Amino acid sequence: MNLNPPTHQLTHPPTNQSINPLINQPTNQPTHHQKLTIALTGGVGSGKSRVLELLNKEYNARIIQTDHVAKRLEEPGRAGFKALVDEFGAGILGPDGRLDKDTLAGMIFTDAHARERVNQLIHPLVWEYVRDQAETGDEAILVVESALVLENPGDFFREIWYVYTLREQRVRRLMESRGYSVERCRRMMAGQPSEEEYRKYADYVIDNNGSMDAVREQIRRRLRAADR
Repeated sequence: MNLNPPTHQLTHPPTNQSINPLINQPTNQPTHHQKLTIALTGGVGSGKSRVLELLNKEYNARIIQTDHVAKRLEEPGRAGFKALVDEFGAGILGPDGRLDKDTLAGMIFTDAHARERVNQLIHPLVWEYVRDQAETGDEAILVVESALVLENPGDFFREIWYVYTLREQRVRRLMESRGYSVERCRRMMAGQPSEEEYRKYADYVIDNNGSMDAVREQIRRRLRAADR
């Protein structure tokens, strides 16, 4: 698929289950039989995890996070690992023979050419996995989260949702949750699309500057509209 590539915040490998166990049965899940496939996007620190949590817990949505998929593909012995080592050499490996996360992240956020090459190598593998999961799963709602889903060629997703958060709040969240400096936050944001670019391709914008209840209501309204 010719989708824009996911970022590579290497966290946890994907599974065939949602990222959180189902706590509450969905009370207003869409009743139609056609799967609702949503691309959830937004810049680093925008709080996409808050939206994913609500969709999973309250609507039993299945969640796929592309950075998790990328991490699994970049494990030793996998296609992504081989592609990256062939391209950049053994200097991106740590003493344990695995990819050095800090080295790779530094390349992605400071070197535009390296970032483009990483995306070119990993992107097709990630989206091949996503497409397979979308076509084979029987869940009513599938949400694919990625920082860089900007277009929707071939109507792969029924909707693209953009999570909008003020830049100041994003910096504060990253400093508090990840211990990043202001300078690092700004460098990371500079390597991602602008708010205008995100909005250009979004079918729906979730304002994530307020309370959890405010976000919950926005999700409820949009899913109700999608069920009509």
